[in-house]
Amino acid sequence: MGITRWVEKGAELPLYHILVDRGASVSGDHPIIRQVLALFPEQEKQVVVSDSLSSTKEVFWDMRSLRLPKVACAISSAPIAVLEQESKAKRELWQHIWESDAYDANA
Repeated sequence: MGITRWVEKGAELPLYHILVDRGASVSGDHPIIRQVLALFPEQEKQVVVSDSLSSTKEVFWDMRSLRLPKVACAISSAPIAVLEQESKAKRELWQHIWESDAYDANA
């Protein structure tokens, strides 16, 4: 229904910045993105999908096909179109998640 949980004014949601290829049409509401984010501790998240990076933002998930410039991120994977088509790409993504320091196995 698109209803979000009420958040007290001034309370900032954790920012999950997702870096994608230029021209990619990816939404933070994509089912794969939602499933992955559900594995991380915060219940409510502010998701920002972008093809560029400001120097002040930390990247949570880098899903560019060519990762230049290199950035530090919690997880990385193939682009969403590849994840939808290739099981090998999905296995590599789940491996990155499992190895991530931010992953909460009890989520």
